Amino acid sequence: MLITKIYEFDSCDDVELNIKRESKLEFKLWYDDEKNPEALVFFIQGLGADCHDKMLDFIAKDLMQKFSIALVSVNYHCIGNRPDTGSTFYMDEIDKLILDATTQAADIKLPYSVDKIQNYDQMSEIFHFINQALIEGKKEGKFRLDYYLNLHVSLQPTKNEYQNYGIMQAQDLVNTALYLKKNAPFDAKGIPVIMIGTSRGGYLAYLAAKIAPWLIDGVIDNSGSAKLLWRLVGFGKEIDFMQYSEFATFDFFQHIKVFCSNKTFWTSNSSSPYFFSPARRMIRNILEPSHLQVCAKFPNTHYVSYHSIKDKNDLLEDKIALYDYFKRLGFDAKLNSITNELQIDGKFIKSLDHGMGIPVKLMIKKELPIMLEKIKNNPKKEYKDKSISYPCEDLLYKFTQKEDKILLEVERN
Repeated sequence: MLITKIYEFDSCDDVELNIKRESKLEFKLWYDDEKNPEALVFFIQGLGADCHDKMLDFIAKDLMQKFSIALVSVNYHCIGNRPDTGSTFYMDEIDKLILDATTQAADIKLPYSVDKIQNYDQMSEIFHFINQALIEGKKEGKFRLDYYLNLHVSLQPTKNEYQNYGIMQAQDLVNTALYLKKNAPFDAKGIPVIMIGTSRGGYLAYLAAKIAPWLIDGVIDNSGSAKLLWRLVGFGKEIDFMQYSEFATFDFFQHIKVFCSNKTFWTSNSSSPYFFSPARRMIRNILEPSHLQVCAKFPNTHYVSYHSIKDKNDLLEDKIALYDYFKRLGFDAKLNSITNELQIDGKFIKSLDHGMGIPVKLMIKKELPIMLEKIKNNPKKEYKDKSISYPCEDLLYKFTQKEDKILLEVERN
């Protein structure tokens, strides 16, 4: 019988920013109590979804009928960073500066100072006022009919979290695997761990394998990033809020293009202790040759990926370079490059856009049996020194498995 359980436990604090975590880590587990799982299979959600996505229940039910696995989905740190997963809008000081400067340039006099905007209702009231002022201004001929205002707002993730980006999220995935190895309602001690993800989820699968290569046996990826997309960290508005926001929409107001970014403590200010330095970017890159060489000294993880030549978010050329390094260093790695419309079959590959419309269930059904067979034929040897260090310019990142957790130390290099 298919069993579903939800767990919560203490995962990790933010070592990089020296912030004590307030929230517990939540994850969902699906397993068949009449079977002994042969693998822990993680499906890592990307933007706009979490472990409570009803689609996962259908996927789990179908997979349990075909495979002897346990399926896991983790609500990693800051997963609730989109309206679909519970985030809310607010305005920080930079947002207010943008609002003040933009409305002054458009000669729109606000009913009160932007400094008085303290909550969502006041922000919404101001935006409605501006939208109506634009409507009336167009009627009076003050603005062109196609004119709109560019403004920026911030997203407050659920659980009062914020965007650390990548490192804490990968730690959460690894810590969940270690938690289950010890506390699962079945014997999980010796079974392999496979990470599967699309887009952001694919990137986090790679990053989890980077920080704990002895633990992650396989990665199945669709369109995951080989390099950090730093504009998704949240501080791009400090440089250019229109070019480096996370996304923009007209969904809320017809005459206002609303640019949005996550709440984050990272900054482009080099004098700040929260400066997102080149070292911070380096540890988050998967395509980092010196780091791949370090990782290759450990029992190799198996990799397979799908990526489109017309992916506007993540370049295929970066993924090709990553998989070239994988092969050169002895990893078992296969990249399926989707480069022309003849590869679109309408069932598995549906487009050349980001993600290619590949159904999660079909990708798992296609690649999981191959991955399980490879792992069975080439099992990882037990590695005693479960610690890995990555030099990153002036910093040294050290990840160590200790007492069923992956711990991070950051030292001056």
